[in-house]
Parts: sequence; structure tokens; C-alpha cells
Amino acid sequence: MCADAEAVQVFSGIFQELNIAVECCGDLSAAQARIDERRFDVLLLDCGDAPANLRLISGARRSRPNRAALIVAIVDDPTQAAQAFAGGANFILYKPVLQEHIAQSRRATGARALQERRTRPRMNVNAPADISFAAKESVSVMLIDLSEGGVAFQAPFPIPSNCKVYFQFFLPGTTGVIRLSGEVMWQSSGRAGIRFVSVPQASQRVLKTWLQAQSPVAHITAPHDPAAPAPEEQSLTVRLSARLGLLLAAGNSQRNLPRYPCRLGAEVHGAGSKIPQHCQLSDLNTEGCYVETSEPFPIDTPLKIIVRAERVRLSLEGKVRIMHPGYGMGVQFTSPQESQREQLQRLVESVQAQPK
Repeated sequence: MCADAEAVQVFSGIFQELNIAVECCGDLSAAQARIDERRFDVLLLDCGDAPANLRLISGARRSRPNRAALIVAIVDDPTQAAQAFAGGANFILYKPVLQEHIAQSRRATGARALQERRTRPRMNVNAPADISFAAKESVSVMLIDLSEGGVAFQAPFPIPSNCKVYFQFFLPGTTGVIRLSGEVMWQSSGRAGIRFVSVPQASQRVLKTWLQAQSPVAHITAPHDPAAPAPEEQSLTVRLSARLGLLLAAGNSQRNLPRYPCRLGAEVHGAGSKIPQHCQLSDLNTEGCYVETSEPFPIDTPLKIIVRAERVRLSLEGKVRIMHPGYGMGVQFTSPQESQREQLQRLVESVQAQPK
């Protein structure tokens, strides 16, 4: 559904290259009727200026024929992108849509289908998730497929391969939040596969129950390796990424400075508590750190962190900015003194210089 003649021409040419028949519709009500009645492999929706155009995305996700369709939203600005992404869009394209932009993206993006075997069945899922890792906090991504051992998702940036990734999400039709951590196994065309490392029992129960409900025998084919790339029947997502240079809406979550992976022992004191928690820092920079602990403090809790490394005892104060129950918390340092800043800078440089 798009009323921009130039954009329709560009996209029609790209879909023809992929041997996908194109059906254009410029009317909102007619588009909604077709989505409710017929199945489409791809829905490309121009969100335009009307809020109703954005609602067409969530309407498609609720429709029986197209609840699992690949949805590409064309938007004017990041606000629309966030709304489209929340409504269930898989990809975002920003206006203006120009042929030269598409050509540049095609040259820059390679469509590679990695062939790996999974050990557990994978179920398709279209659900938003919140992830955090060494360089970013609370970023929205879209889950693509899921198993008991791993997940594939679409991300607006590359995910580092040498750090943990912390997930938090709800599965469609469930009320229990799933929290878990994992490690990157592969990346291709904006997509990434994660192997689960730690899944609490409560999250494991919700995940297993949902997978069983989605997994009638007819849906399960040969067993596969968890978090491996989608097989050939799902290569449409990869091929579209290569042709369109598709970009996801990025959340406002990037830190001012990158954090560096580390393994440093620390004592953490909550406000008013004399009993320390013995924890481990998993990433660090001069502005903050991530503390791995099974009992993180609530957001905005003032903390005192004592780090002992390389014959240095460094005491820092900070505040919890993000919290992952059962895993840890992101801490922002608050106004260290001059001597502390110098020690912290040396510690960060030492961590940064360590072989990866």
C-alpha cells in the first residue's frame, strides 16, 4: 500500500528481481480488506501522515491470513519508526525512497544463507524484545524464530561476539515475562542468532509451554541447531534485506562511550547496607559498568562499588540505570574525585588493552 508513484516503481522492480508478484493498492480501506481476506508473503506499507496507516500494521498482525507475513514499513521519521516497530513491522525504510539509495544498499549488503544444523525445532515468532549488552542498553529488536536453545532476531546494529546479551520479552498469548542471557553464534544482513547460556526456571517453563503449544507435529521438520540461521524457506527475509538495505528503528539507547568486556571482581554495597555483595564486572568504561549478580538492586538505587585489580583498590559511587532480574544491572558512575578518575582511566585502559 503506497501512494508514491516513484517509490512504487522502485519497489516493483526489486520484487520482480526476487520473482515476487506485486499487487499495488493506494486506498487504506481496500488494503485492510485484502489483508483480512488473503495471504501475502510480504506487506509493504507506507505509513504516510495518517495514524490509520500505522494501525494497518497491527491490524495485519491480528489477521489470520497475515499474522506471520513479513512487514516492511515506509516512514518519515524515527517517531513513526518506533510506532511501526511496536505494531509488528519487521523492517523500517525511511523516506525518501530513491533508486540510488537502494543501489548503494544492495552493493553494501550481502545476502548470505548460512547452512548449519539445529538440534531442536525452531518456531516462527513475531514479537518485540528488549536486549542489553556491552555497548547498548534497553534496545528494541524483533524476534524472528525461537527454540529452547536459542533465538534469531533482527537488530539495528551489529552485536559484539565477545559479550553476553541479556533478553527480556513476552511471547504472543502469554503473560509471563521471559528473561535470559545468551551469546552470539552468527550474524548476517542485520540478523543475529543467540545461543542461550542462562535461562531461569520460571522463564524456561513459559518458553517450553509456548513452544509446545506452537509445535504440532505437522510443523516440525528435521531437527536443527539452536540459534542457527533460518533455512531456505525463510531466505526471503535475507534476500529482501540485501535488495532493500532494510534498516530497523534504533532506540535512543547508545552510550556516550563504548564499554569494554572484562572479568573483574567487585564488592557492591547498596544504599544504607553494610553487607557487601561479591559480584563480577563484565564490562567497563569511565562512565559506568555492568555488574553481574543474581540479586540486582532496583533502578535508581545508589551504590558503592569497590574494585580490586592490579594492586589497586578503587572505590566508586554510582546509580543503577538498568536492571535484569537474576542476571545483573547497569551502573552509571556519579562524580568520581580526581584521583579516582585517574585510577579508573588506567583501569579502563588496562581492560581495553587485554587480548580479545
